Amino acid sequence: MIKKILLSAIVVAFATLIFCSCSKDKSNPLNKFLGDYSYTDPAVCMVYEQVEGETDEEGNPCYGIQYRKITDLDGMLASGNTFLFYFYSSMDNGSAEVTASVEDLAQKYNGKLYILMLDAMEYKDKMEKYDIEAVPDFVLVSPGHADQIFGSASYEYWTLNDVIAWLQTNGVD
Repeated sequence: MIKKILLSAIVVAFATLIFCSCSKDKSNPLNKFLGDYSYTDPAVCMVYEQVEGETDEEGNPCYGIQYRKITDLDGMLASGNTFLFYFYSSMDNGSAEVTASVEDLAQKYNGKLYILMLDAMEYKDKMEKYDIEAVPDFVLVSPGHADQIFGSASYEYWTLNDVIAWLQTNGVD
């Protein structure tokens, strides 16, 4: 009798671990390229998903931008989705304000565009590939189209609205 109860408990616990819907949003088609939450990795994807353990006053789940470690950048880029590289510098404390605005972009374009936050210090090869002179900067990578570079160094001053207008000019609604 005790063996049956113990076996049943183990089966239920195992099934709960496998089928639990409270973990990372399984509807994100890029999950196979993403790892755990991270605010320190040099390559993260800003994902709009349910915030684990948080609910509003009515008990509804809360959603927000989560930073997920990119485990396979090449695989992710080959997935056929549209991406916005956001190049920043981990050596620049002033990036936090821009990053907060980029989070707004990630929420606004959720499901249409995936924002990949890449540390320029670690991704010098990509910086060279796109001839990026200064950070922060943005590169739009869309299947079937030439990669587009925002070119923040060519602006005396730019805002998030300038980035949105640039995205719209390049077919991101």
